[in-house]
Amino acid sequence: MSSGSSVGSPTSTQVSFCCQRCARPLKLDPSLQNVSLKNFAHLTDGRSSTQPTPDYLANPPIDIHANDGADRKIIIDNTSKDDFCVLAKPEAAKTEAFSYKLRVAMQLFDILSENSEIDHPLCEECTNVLFLQLDSQLRNLKQDCADYRKVLAQLQQQDSAITSQLDEEIEQLRVEEAALLLELDEVSEERAGVAAELAALQLSEKELEREEEQLHREINQYEHRLAEVNLQQKCLDDELKYSHNELEKLKKTNVFNTVFHIWHEGHFGTINGFRLGRLPTFNVEWDEVNAAWGQTALLLYSLANANSFVFQGYKIVPFGSQSYLQGETKIPLFTNGGLRLFWDAKFDQGMVAFLDCLKQFLDSIEKKGSFNFPYKIDKSKIGDQKGFYSIKLHFNSEEQWTKALKFMLINLKWALTVVAHNKPNK
Repeated sequence: MSSGSSVGSPTSTQVSFCCQRCARPLKLDPSLQNVSLKNFAHLTDGRSSTQPTPDYLANPPIDIHANDGADRKIIIDNTSKDDFCVLAKPEAAKTEAFSYKLRVAMQLFDILSENSEIDHPLCEECTNVLFLQLDSQLRNLKQDCADYRKVLAQLQQQDSAITSQLDEEIEQLRVEEAALLLELDEVSEERAGVAAELAALQLSEKELEREEEQLHREINQYEHRLAEVNLQQKCLDDELKYSHNELEKLKKTNVFNTVFHIWHEGHFGTINGFRLGRLPTFNVEWDEVNAAWGQTALLLYSLANANSFVFQGYKIVPFGSQSYLQGETKIPLFTNGGLRLFWDAKFDQGMVAFLDCLKQFLDSIEKKGSFNFPYKIDKSKIGDQKGFYSIKLHFNSEEQWTKALKFMLINLKWALTVVAHNKPNK
């Protein structure tokens, strides 16, 4: 086989095989294209179960594009010997004889590739390189064979000496074997004793394991009970802590401020949301005024009890919207209203009597410490340096009456704060 084409003007040459190493296109030797059936059978030596039949003798040519397994390429001859240009598949149809020759060559190359580690076909250059590699391997193998023969000769010379030495070693080993057999018998007896002792220990171990398991169950029961007790203890501690915190909050809580909320709403003083007073522009219902007086009476009554104070000449009786003071007679702190209250003078008497009780209580607080209330009380009037206002409704304007009631509530709020500070809840 050779690669390349003739020199001359470029002509189209059909190439069917490439070198399996360098992938260059090959031009097959004519001897591979004219293999007879007899020679083909001899070359394959029965390896091919089917022989290619020259159908072209009986059938007309077939299309070159048929799937016959042949690898066809077109190259163009150039002036350079080894240059090839692969073009598209030829458009002209080839004959069946050409396909037959290709199949013969393909089967021969397959047989060569199967019987060696080298894939065929190869070009001339790659074949020469392969020959050089095989020659190098052959030289190396010959050198290895010579080395092996030398070593074998040396081993054969040493064989007799080694044999006698081995016989001595074998005899020594037999003596050692006999001693070891005796020792093995002794060890076997000891092993039987140890096995009996081990069986007894295993029985004891099982008994201990049962006792350990029982002990673990008891421990788990005790730990479970302990966890329950600890949980109960923690719950009790949390409840005690919560109760203690609530108690501290209650101790710091001003009960009077909580129960009696004194504030203001415009010109009116208020207690628990009830307005105390009336104005021409704000016609507060008398029911609300009576309710405010009831809360006011209850507050002064509670403050006096907290300080163990007893009023002189009067006794406050808180009774909601119909509260009153008990003196020589019953003096009301409520009214049903009317035209300027000409027929209800007892309501004025009740408010004056209440203001007198408030003055007694405030004086007792001022005597206990250096504390002065913002508004002074003078019989039926209350006020400061800017002016005093009567608590009576007769011969008085509603504005001044409302302002006097507001001053009274302010003094009560101060008294509430002082009592709560000096007598904390216990």
